[in-house]
Formats: sequence, C-alpha cells, structure tokens
Amino acid sequence: MPFNRLNHSVLGEIRPRFALKISEEPEKAMVHLEEGFEKDPTVSGVFTRNHLFLKIPEAEQHYWSPELSVRIEVEEFTEYTTVSCLVGPRQSVWALWAFIYTSILLLTLFSGFYGWAQYKVDGTSAWLWVVPFGLLGLSTAFVASKIGQHKGRNQMLHLISFVYHELSKLGPVERLERR
Repeated sequence: MPFNRLNHSVLGEIRPRFALKISEEPEKAMVHLEEGFEKDPTVSGVFTRNHLFLKIPEAEQHYWSPELSVRIEVEEFTEYTTVSCLVGPRQSVWALWAFIYTSILLLTLFSGFYGWAQYKVDGTSAWLWVVPFGLLGLSTAFVASKIGQHKGRNQMLHLISFVYHELSKLGPVERLERR
C-alpha cells in the first residue's frame, strides 16, 4: 500500500486511499462488514446504504484517532466489485486543521503583501517580519499534524486489517493500483 511503503516521501499522504477488488455483490459485502464490526469490540462504525464509516471505539479514541470510510460498488465496465477506502482524521479534526492552515497562510500572505507595499513606499516595514513567522507557523503546524498522524498509525492499520480480514472471508481480495 502506498501509505505503508518503506520508500515513501517525507510528506507522505494526508488522507491515504486505496481500492480493493472482490467478487461478491456490494450488498452482501456491506452486510458482511456490518455484521463484522458488530461482533468485533475493537471496531465501531456507522452504516448507510453503500457507505460505511469505521472507527475505533470511543473508550480507545484519542484526538488523532482515524476513521476509515468504505464505499462498495460495481463500477461501470468492470465485472467485479470495487471497495474504495479512505483513511483520515475525524471530520472535526480535519476541519480544525484546514482552518489552522488557511488562517496562517492568509495572514502571512496578506501581511507580506502589505509589508512589501509599505517597504516600496517608505523603504522600511515591520510587517515583513510576519512572513518568516508565518512560514515558521506553517512548518510547526505541519510537523504537529505529522506527529498526530504517526500517533494514530496503529489504529489506522487496525481498521485496514479489519476490512481486509472481513472481506477475505467472502473470497479473494485483490488490491487495485490507482494513480
């Protein structure tokens, strides 16, 4: 899996995704996964018609605990069922970090433009100091998010392992390479 390789980049993936190929009908596979997480105390989830959100039980969750979104469907022009999986933080955590990155970036950008314009007019501007501090803030936020991602890694691998094991009970599971 791309997020589980030894030769991945330093940046890694923000929200790892992968797809599996199975031979069962989507409804049967979804029912089997739903029954599986109801029996397994280490996984909880929410089930909709063709979508499943798997989580770690609340007692074991921490701020960086991941969620695994699973969509099962038969794609056009294929003779197999595709299981599309997306791993990411909880939606509230995702929204908070998107807000943090956006706020720092906008503050840095507009303060930098203002400082540059003031520098061109007056020959000096204290506002230009916001740019290096903004870049430091972005770097700090990035490192903090990578530390959090690493903290939730074992839980992420557990959720993925659960999906693989449950689907393999129905038949062969093959990884689809998507770029």
